[in-house]
Amino acid sequence: MLLHGTKVTVRPLARADLDEIEAWTPFADPLYRSFNRFPWHRLGKDLWFALESLDPLVERYAIVDAEDRVIGVLGLVGGEPQASPELSIFLGADFCGKGLGTDALQAVLRYGFEERAFRSVRLQVAATNHRAQRAYEKCGFRRTGQRYRLVEEGESLAFLDHPEYRCLREYYREEGGRTYLLHYDMEVRAADWRAAQRQAGQGTARPGNP
Repeated sequence: MLLHGTKVTVRPLARADLDEIEAWTPFADPLYRSFNRFPWHRLGKDLWFALESLDPLVERYAIVDAEDRVIGVLGLVGGEPQASPELSIFLGADFCGKGLGTDALQAVLRYGFEERAFRSVRLQVAATNHRAQRAYEKCGFRRTGQRYRLVEEGESLAFLDHPEYRCLREYYREEGGRTYLLHYDMEVRAADWRAAQRQAGQGTARPGNP
């Protein structure tokens, strides 16, 4: 699969991409420092990639910019035809806030709904990650529920004592001596996505539209 957006290309993830990803500039903002730990850190890159490649329900893609740099990773889990797969996406710190992730999402949704006949696409996002929520909403995702997920062992939450981040405490809770973070379930349905595409097309075709 090779998908072209207006700013990025989405292609199957290769083993060599993991080395490039690990050379990314780390996130300095404490709110996003957990993103500096990649999914393969516990298993190692070779084993993680081999296991992911063997699972027929797991698809991993590299997001590549116009300079042929790997700037993100996108995943679809459970993407058999007529399914509602769960999507995941993460970008490097240097590539956030430029519309690249949104462009990749739009390309994948178009592919999923037009070529794969997905019923919907789902994802989970931390309640503290307002930037990601805005990007998902721009692509048509809407909240469908919420749940608390365990904060990974060793993840420092000391930044919540800083005045800038104290407002985020409401999204955390303690239970049984462990800390949990609120996450939102979000989903975009095929029918809603198609309706939005029709509306956007009509809007651009309307005479006199700036």
